[in-house]
Amino acid sequence: MGIRYWIYKKTGLKLRKNLGYSIQKTPSSSSINDVPPATIIVDNHLDNDHQSAYISPKSMVCPQVVIDNDCTVDDHSYIISGLVKNTKIGKYCSIATNVTIGADRHPTDWLSTHPFQYNDTDNFKPLKITTIGNDVWIGANVVIITGVSIGDGAIIGASSVVTRDIPPYAIVAGIPAKIIRYRFNENIINKLLKLKWWDSEYHFHHKNEIDFSNIEKAVEQIEMLKNKDKVV
Repeated sequence: MGIRYWIYKKTGLKLRKNLGYSIQKTPSSSSINDVPPATIIVDNHLDNDHQSAYISPKSMVCPQVVIDNDCTVDDHSYIISGLVKNTKIGKYCSIATNVTIGADRHPTDWLSTHPFQYNDTDNFKPLKITTIGNDVWIGANVVIITGVSIGDGAIIGASSVVTRDIPPYAIVAGIPAKIIRYRFNENIINKLLKLKWWDSEYHFHHKNEIDFSNIEKAVEQIEMLKNKDKVV
């Protein structure tokens, strides 16, 4: 069963590959009813230097996702619905419904918290990029503040608000999100970070040779496949 079909059965949402998306301008009040319910603000072929978004053709994104023009989504990641701004998303990330990544921070010590003070002016300083590592699972209704870094293998519980960096393979939840535990022991985590399985295709081509349900065996088997390939 493919990911697209599985998500369709679970949510009723149909996913499509990210091919041929184009920039959608913010509509005027007179035409807002003509705009589709979701917008992918992405075009891989824009000449404008400020419109540099890239979504891998191997990733999957629902139409119910809005992505601004400063984002990247790497191979095999999928997003069901939400808003993504100024963010770099790694490989094999699973991002659920109604997720906000790269949420703006409003100034609290300026004259006003309203963006009129820096829109179309030189007062604005570029925001730090939000980074989502590889193999990250983000639950429904999560909010991730701009500039945060989420480590490889992390899990973020539903409805959490992430305001600080999350270390690799941590499971976090809450408002603000706090570490509950780690997915694996320190030894296994170090092996996984060194292995970087998401950068290879061994797990695709040798599925019957890898026991994915046993983390110790899976790491050992992928290491053996990589070493065997080096010898050949």
